[in-house]
Amino acid sequence: MGDDNWPSHGTDENKEYRFRPIKGETLRFQVKAAHDAHIALTSADEETEPMLEVFIGGWEGAASAIRFNKGDDLVKVDTPDILSEEEYREFWIAFDHGEIRVGKGGEWEPLMMCPIPEPFGITHFGYSTGWGAVGWWQFHNERKLHSDDSLTYQFEPAYGDTFRFSVACSNDAHLALTSGPEETTPMYEIFIGGWENQKSAIRLSKGDDMIKVDAPDALCCDEERKFYVTFRNGHIRVGYQDSDPFMEWTDPEPWKVTHVGFCTGWGAQGKWQFEF
Repeated sequence: MGDDNWPSHGTDENKEYRFRPIKGETLRFQVKAAHDAHIALTSADEETEPMLEVFIGGWEGAASAIRFNKGDDLVKVDTPDILSEEEYREFWIAFDHGEIRVGKGGEWEPLMMCPIPEPFGITHFGYSTGWGAVGWWQFHNERKLHSDDSLTYQFEPAYGDTFRFSVACSNDAHLALTSGPEETTPMYEIFIGGWENQKSAIRLSKGDDMIKVDAPDALCCDEERKFYVTFRNGHIRVGYQDSDPFMEWTDPEPWKVTHVGFCTGWGAQGKWQFEF
């Protein structure tokens, strides 16, 4: 999976959120706790209103829930033994298109989902344990990944339909959107900084380019360039962070993307960091 630099963060019994910024619309993490792993989604590095809270393994480990603004539970489900104090368990939270979905790592069907009563700009997340539980957390957006000059994809699960990433490389940062942790048919490929860092393209299933655009000097080996990709309902959009897309194409026969692959080649190595 490349060279990971993946810190662990501890939480105590005080039920006090520790806040970190989030740039994407999906949070992937793993947590080791006996019960009561809590996540808050906020618009600042503190508890805000509006605020969403996700409780995993609450009620002494018996149930999980989503709550809005400290009010009643929007949804609550039985989840016995969902957490462990002996081993990390992976989860994901996607908050896009006016809804929130929560699931287990490796499962694309959410265990909880509901509309967000009052959609708002989520810029931070908080994490905590409490009610007698302590925890250790690892967040996937802190991993630093490396790709060598081999054009061999490394795959990560994609639980939402939007992701953001940064990459530092001289040319040819390639992404694959697939239906499994390998090259699949169909498959979308996104080439950024190809053709000697002069053009970018979207290709379908190793065939012709569906779209190809001029994008001179899109990449830099000395600077992390920040991009986003969305692929809801087969509408693929690629852009620089906080800008309109510079490349988009819609598949008339869309299918469900479950994984994202990344690689470099044609003389380039890459340093990557993903928000998904």
